[in-house]
Amino acid sequence: MKKIIFTLAGACLLCGSVFAESKMVFIKGGTFLMGSPVSERMRDKDEAQHSVTVDDFYCDAFEVRQSDYEKVMGKNPSYNKGANLPVENVSFYDALEYCNKKSLAEGLSAVYKIGGKNAKFPDVCVDLAADGYRLLTEAEWEYACRAGTTTIFSTGNWNNPKDANYEGSYPYLIEENYVRRTNPNVQPGLNRGKTIAVDSLAPNEFGLYNMHGNVSEWVFDYYGKYDDSVSAGVAGKSVQNPLGSATGVYRVNRGGGFNDFGKHLRSAYRSASNPLTKDRNLGFRIARNAGKRNVVSADGNGKNPAIKNGVFETKYDEKVASISVPKNPRVLVAYFSYSGNTESAAEYISKSLKAKFGDEKVDLVELEMQNPYRGGIYDVSQRDLMSGTRPPLKTKISAAKKAEYDVVLLGYPTWWATLPMPVYTFLESCDFSGKTVVSFSSHGGTMYGDSVSDLSKHLPKSYVGLPFEFFYSGGRDLNARIDGWLKESGM
Repeated sequence: MKKIIFTLAGACLLCGSVFAESKMVFIKGGTFLMGSPVSERMRDKDEAQHSVTVDDFYCDAFEVRQSDYEKVMGKNPSYNKGANLPVENVSFYDALEYCNKKSLAEGLSAVYKIGGKNAKFPDVCVDLAADGYRLLTEAEWEYACRAGTTTIFSTGNWNNPKDANYEGSYPYLIEENYVRRTNPNVQPGLNRGKTIAVDSLAPNEFGLYNMHGNVSEWVFDYYGKYDDSVSAGVAGKSVQNPLGSATGVYRVNRGGGFNDFGKHLRSAYRSASNPLTKDRNLGFRIARNAGKRNVVSADGNGKNPAIKNGVFETKYDEKVASISVPKNPRVLVAYFSYSGNTESAAEYISKSLKAKFGDEKVDLVELEMQNPYRGGIYDVSQRDLMSGTRPPLKTKISAAKKAEYDVVLLGYPTWWATLPMPVYTFLESCDFSGKTVVSFSSHGGTMYGDSVSDLSKHLPKSYVGLPFEFFYSGGRDLNARIDGWLKESGM
């Protein structure tokens, strides 16, 4: 694909408006294969490859800077402070509000209308013809990230800290090569441990910086399967400008951040997050229309019932939105622990909740394996991860007992940036539909990894609340932090 780049400091050639800043890059639309082939190692099942066509659009060359965000919003919520660092610790709704306020400040039309009956998870309506700033769609993001490439990353089939800011100790395919390290392409590298300036490292062929790494980026789409898109793509019809589902629970973020493993930086990788999530590893970049957005349904009939008079109407899933923590909840504190750090936190959580709600309202259950892991934990847990093993549990909870709980607090150590396999065994033995599920995790520096996203994907009919993480034993303020998290979680 031929590289086409325009940075605009003055008039937009296609729409006649004026950009206040010279960092918007014109992206020539086209058709590409979205998702990953089945041969791509470490791919997820939700990456089914299919043909997609996107129209021309403008994309910010950079992730939104803290200086930009503070200028528009009057505050800087970022954990890692720096004017030229990407803003982070912002929710999906914060990103939408920024887009609208920036648009209005520059005399442009606001793209989003945010409101409705649900104040916590409001409806979001998208004016498809508005000339203001917006988030990229998931398809636009992947198209921009790939920049004409078909490799695993836009830089090739391997990633390197010289090309991206991520947890360089865990490059792509480290799970296959951690112990023996026989593959010369899989070598642990630099772990910067923080964000870097948005114009750092080399841009891709479209002139876009840090599409891989630095901060994971909110895009507009609700998380869901590519079902409709795949059916059209397989039939030989390219899906045109897909917008994602009109209804959902979790929003997609893309690209991986400074604290993610190499596998999470793949061009096709999709992460699903509670739209209220605020994380030091999560930011966004902005886009604009470059002419009319031609949107049709996946079957090619030109009709999309969620689009009315040029407005795409999206709603948070009403069944999940109705899930709440009652005043006197029945709580299960379930945990898997290897070294005792998660166990200690679970015991404190259980004790605190029993003091508040009564002993009979709170159950503390350890998820014990029939054949516990012994020694060489990195090796054996890696083995189970790579094979998709579900180790049998000695712990048994009856279906009737599980049905009694309103809230499940799930504790685990973050291993290989995800849930330990015994936790998957537990999850797949339960039906937590209609319940609140919130995780707490111990780690050695990678925070949640993508464990919360993986948990969300496994529980589409549950409300996965905002998680809690702590470094190993947690430090002196751990109990106080747990107390604050429980309060924020409605307990």
